[in-house]
Amino acid sequence: MDTLSTALDAVCLASQMILESGGETHRAEETVERMCQGLGIPRVDVLALPTGLMLTLAMSDDNSISRIVRVHNRSTDLGRIDQCNDISRKVASGHLSASEALAALKEIKHTKPEHRFLLIGASALSAGSFTVMLGGGWLDFIVSFFCGVAVQGVLPPLAKKQVPPLISSLIAGALTALIALIGVWVFETVSVEPIISGAIMPLLPGLAVTNAMRDTIRGDLVSGGARVIEAILSVMMLAAGIGLMLTMAGGGILG
Repeated sequence: MDTLSTALDAVCLASQMILESGGETHRAEETVERMCQGLGIPRVDVLALPTGLMLTLAMSDDNSISRIVRVHNRSTDLGRIDQCNDISRKVASGHLSASEALAALKEIKHTKPEHRFLLIGASALSAGSFTVMLGGGWLDFIVSFFCGVAVQGVLPPLAKKQVPPLISSLIAGALTALIALIGVWVFETVSVEPIISGAIMPLLPGLAVTNAMRDTIRGDLVSGGARVIEAILSVMMLAAGIGLMLTMAGGGILG
């Protein structure tokens, strides 16, 4: 028979992965509540924040357990969120026990992301397409395409080395501007403005802003405000990286 500790491990891991994958805080809280309902745990107190999770499970007044989980790394992985939701629904409907759910969640957590080259290609194609939409030509498309390849090739290693997301945004902006300037130097007919504008579109924190609005509307003011600030700072660092590189080029530092 599953213990209360096993149930706590399962719900903690599910909600933690949702937060790490870019899910809303209310989704993480509802996941805990629904899983505990399916596991027959009568009392659940949970508070999810973008950077952490606090919860208490209790079978009775003298049989309870609490835990605080810190969320260090956050990214966007809608596939992993869907997998966690699928497991939580099976637990809520009684088709999975706590130990079975914990084993399945651990397998998901330790599964390495697949199709990295597909992600790089999709990001590059998106960057190039936005460039064309913003008035660029086919040569601009090619340069922006390479911007997308370079940025998506650099960001995962930075995340693996636990480089702060804001620093990663700064590096991504600087790299985008550098490749755009090289493209202008190689192809004299291209324009740097549509290239940079199109290349940074896949880097903008649209999902973070959406989640911030949803959290705020549901009354999660702390989470909503934190996500808005994070999105604003991310955009500012992205712009700072671009501005730094353009300033260096304008001052003759880059040739």
